[in-house]
Amino acid sequence: MDKKKIIAARYDSSAEIYDTRYADIQSQKYREILSRVDFTESNGIIDIGCGTGTFLGLIKQLVDGNSKLLGIDLSHEMIKIAHEKFPEIDFIVADSDNLPIKDQQFDRVLSVTHLQNLPEPEKTMSEIKRISKEDAQIAISILRKTWTQKELQNFLEKNDLQINDEWIADIEDIGVICRKFL
Repeated sequence: MDKKKIIAARYDSSAEIYDTRYADIQSQKYREILSRVDFTESNGIIDIGCGTGTFLGLIKQLVDGNSKLLGIDLSHEMIKIAHEKFPEIDFIVADSDNLPIKDQQFDRVLSVTHLQNLPEPEKTMSEIKRISKEDAQIAISILRKTWTQKELQNFLEKNDLQINDEWIADIEDIGVICRKFL
């Protein structure tokens, strides 16, 4: 079984308990991003690796009804729960290495604790850049037990992203807010 199928199966099997088990940890990550990114003026927001959709549910409360919200995850069970929790938000099962989205659609792109799970994170980063509008804000967090802050910085610079803000969360993540170079 390839790594992505293993990842999807792992998240499928934990989907029912995911929100309860990781609520405090995820909440801290969301607060870090919400304190650094203005979502109120956004026309398109995508959460890649959205899990059960909780972050988009929080963001929905901040934006007007004209903002396009989309959640992507490889886990069918996570997306099923996201649909049940937030029927007014669009969620699809998709591989972040091959997003079924037209170019330059989103001005806010989120990838919370997602990239470190991937066998080739460069592919997802290429897709993130492709679907991001000019001057999009991109928020990324990584488990700090898997990547150091310097490794994340180097990865983003290699992928032509300008880092505007960084943080190290108390619990487990490091993160950045960056913009796409043109």
